[in-house]
Amino acid sequence: MRPLHLHFFLVLTVWTAACQFIAPDPGAGDPVLASVYSKKLYLSDLEGIFPPECTREDSTRIISNFTSRWTQEQVFLNEAEKHVPADLKIEQLLKKYKESLIGLNFQQKLIEQNLDSMVSEQELRDFYEKNKDQYQLETSIIRCYFVKIPANIDEMRRAREWWDDLEKNNNKKRLAGLADKYNGIYHLEDSVWHNFSDIEALFPKDRISARNWSRNERLSISDAEFQYFFKVLELVSTRENAPFSYVAEKAKLIILNKRKNKLVEEFKTKLYETELRKNNVKIHIQ
Repeated sequence: MRPLHLHFFLVLTVWTAACQFIAPDPGAGDPVLASVYSKKLYLSDLEGIFPPECTREDSTRIISNFTSRWTQEQVFLNEAEKHVPADLKIEQLLKKYKESLIGLNFQQKLIEQNLDSMVSEQELRDFYEKNKDQYQLETSIIRCYFVKIPANIDEMRRAREWWDDLEKNNNKKRLAGLADKYNGIYHLEDSVWHNFSDIEALFPKDRISARNWSRNERLSISDAEFQYFFKVLELVSTRENAPFSYVAEKAKLIILNKRKNKLVEEFKTKLYETELRKNNVKIHIQ
């Protein structure tokens, strides 16, 4: 067993070095935190994982957790190495993995530096018109205002007044604040689409259904526990084409992904043709 004063000295040394991390001087020694067979974990291996101004308790916890994970991983890895198939070409796999990482890293930088990430409203609408048949809904969707609060609160009169005049005097914020106060539920963003079944589930059973609601149609009902306020902004039924606002964000991602692929392929082609002209690419088979 390590003497108590030596154990304390090691912990103190590790904590001091961790919270004011300076690469250990090879001549002064680098504390060994753990060892598994012939492998050792040194304090210097933990460089960069400590947050600024960490306390002694923080440092001790971080070192302990890291060391525990490292030792478990090394034991597992040691066992795995015993079962490596004879025909597994590790060096070849590592080479391919390295080449893949290098290529992906450069591709990411190429995209960050050259991709035009602006997608105009017209470009989105053109994409939507050409592809809207591919966005047929599998379930009804709805944009709506919805508030569910306890039925017997003192502020119910005010809540009704705010609901009746949602667009004025920050009444949406007031209703949202009231719902938060009583752990209620609210949806008061007019641009957000919901699955109708998700909204239906917020009501008492069988109180609403995905019928043909009119735009701006309202409903105010209550039961023994809750008051429900509901206003339809737009409803699109199952098997209809999804509206533009519902697919716009998805369309933007598809357009940008196509741009990325085109950017990378065009760069590869130009680079290859340049190196061909410079005679840096030679094909030795016919």
